[in-house]
Amino acid sequence: MFAGNPGPLTGSGNNTWLIDGSEPALIDAGVGAASHIDAIARALDGRPLARVLVTHGHSDHASGVPALRSKWPAIEVGQWPTLADGAAVRAGDITLTAIHTPGHAPDHLCFWDAAERELYAGDMVVKGTTVMIPAGRGGNLRDYLASLDRLAALAPVRILPGHGPIIEEPVALIREYIEHRRMREMQVQACLDAGIVDVDAIVARIYPDLSVQLRPAARLTIEAHLEKLRDNKS
Repeated sequence: MFAGNPGPLTGSGNNTWLIDGSEPALIDAGVGAASHIDAIARALDGRPLARVLVTHGHSDHASGVPALRSKWPAIEVGQWPTLADGAAVRAGDITLTAIHTPGHAPDHLCFWDAAERELYAGDMVVKGTTVMIPAGRGGNLRDYLASLDRLAALAPVRILPGHGPIIEEPVALIREYIEHRRMREMQVQACLDAGIVDVDAIVARIYPDLSVQLRPAARLTIEAHLEKLRDNKS
């Protein structure tokens, strides 16, 4: 269900995923919008929400925790590092495995339903666009690519992302993401080779038609590529 926070970086709003059953669990907390809390309560029909599993600490995924706790005071909150890599956690009537997938954020977790081969992937992949890697704010492109490789190795049949539609051919999309980052790295290196070293100038060269609203996110991702290129030389 949507978290009620549409915007340039969130699209129609964050996805949160309610897994119902004996221990109802919500994947990601949203932002605390009253409409979101009410929708969860209607779906539960008077039963309490047992826990919320936060994929990472960015405000659009985590800032709704106080509102959820206000509605359901006994709610448990699972997130990194409380949930370590490989931790098992109950959600509804199933058990999910927490998978530490840093890159977009250092504390990023995905939640893996091994029985159904479904992955709750937070901000790792989004159909129809790419994911910002916020250099200087915890983002790391080398970690992100390693995390994508790890997710591809799981061979999920579906990804339920933090933004956008459900992804029905996830391994192909993950491979496209990896190839896209390789292409961007080549573009950044070509700019450097041409003597274009200013970050804003690189952004203008690579993203000539990008809206003003999205340029700050592109700038952070280009900085992440530059950091990776510097690390490659060290």
